Amino acid sequence: MKTEKKQLIELPSFELNSHGIPEDNAIRAYDTDGIVCLRKVFEPSWIEMLEEGMEIAINKGADRESVFRITESEESGIFFYDTFMWKHIDHFRKFVFESPVADIAMNIMRSTNLLFYFDFMLVKEPGTSAKTPWHYDEAYWPVAGSKICNFWVTLDEIPKETALRFVRGSHLWEEPFRAVHFDPTTNYANLPDNPEPPEWEFEPGEHEIVYAPLSPGDCLIFNRRTMHSAPGNSLKSTRRRALATHWFGDDVTYNNKPQETDPPYRGEGLVHGGSMECESFPKVR
Repeated sequence: MKTEKKQLIELPSFELNSHGIPEDNAIRAYDTDGIVCLRKVFEPSWIEMLEEGMEIAINKGADRESVFRITESEESGIFFYDTFMWKHIDHFRKFVFESPVADIAMNIMRSTNLLFYFDFMLVKEPGTSAKTPWHYDEAYWPVAGSKICNFWVTLDEIPKETALRFVRGSHLWEEPFRAVHFDPTTNYANLPDNPEPPEWEFEPGEHEIVYAPLSPGDCLIFNRRTMHSAPGNSLKSTRRRALATHWFGDDVTYNNKPQETDPPYRGEGLVHGGSMECESFPKVR
């Protein structure tokens, strides 16, 4: 018999202080829950710049191997994603190196140094049923360490129906899970013998499924091991565009995993157990 679906619980949210950095209560929420919601982080000019950059990326998509478009044959909508846009589109480069994103990420992780890993854009057009499967980010990456975060910025109104879902506190779990491809017709090569993440909203147990409705300029910051997923975009007229940037703090090292990683690019001259810093993963703080 199928377990009853868990109710969604709305996350608390926080604003930056007068110096433009998270206050202690927001940092504690990140530490405890593995996820924190920050409101009104980015001015409209930053959001407009990212909107322009995303249109450039979508139009260039046919020429780039990193691009995925997932859609059902009878649907008008698509699930589009791309990575490493900062290397070839100035809008994303400026956001990474000139916006408040780096300082906020460094403060949330209580880090004294910061490397930039990569950017990742996701667009779910109206009428897209494709879901983002349950996963945690570390399963995909050749890295080790605790100070790793995903900084997720929305460009659109995201109501409860299309919001990301998280398993509160799952960043503290020790059980490993395998990476699951966002394209349900594709699998990664040489994966370890770990289980796939279950459908956590139907899984019995004491865990809570949390979410946050978002407006343009709001953001979510979550730990590299926090379980998360997202539904398709069932809304008739609202896009769901987001930019994720990924950041490394003080204790992160290169972990030369034998399996296929995503993104597949592993930087220049990295040595197992050594720093992740290289030309492609630059130090920004």
